[in-house]
Amino acid sequence: MTNSMFWNEVINWFFLIGSTGGFIYIVTLSLDKKPLFGDNDVERDIAHAERKKAQRFFKAHKKALKAATKRAKA
Repeated sequence: MTNSMFWNEVINWFFLIGSTGGFIYIVTLSLDKKPLFGDNDVERDIAHAERKKAQRFFKAHKKALKAATKRAKA
C-alpha cells in the first residue's frame, strides 16, 4: 500500500464518520425539534410575549365594552 492510498483511505473514513454524525444530528433535530447545541428559548419567549399582549388587549377591550354597555343602559 502506497502512502497516497493510505491517506486516501484516512480521508474516506473521516468523511464517512462526519457524514454519519451529521445524519444522526439532523435526524435528532427533526425528531426532537430542539437543537443539540444552542438555545431555542427565544422563539418561545416571543410567542409568550405575543400571547400575553393579546390577553391584555382582550381584557381591556372586554372592560371597555362592559363600561360602554353600562353607560348605554343608564
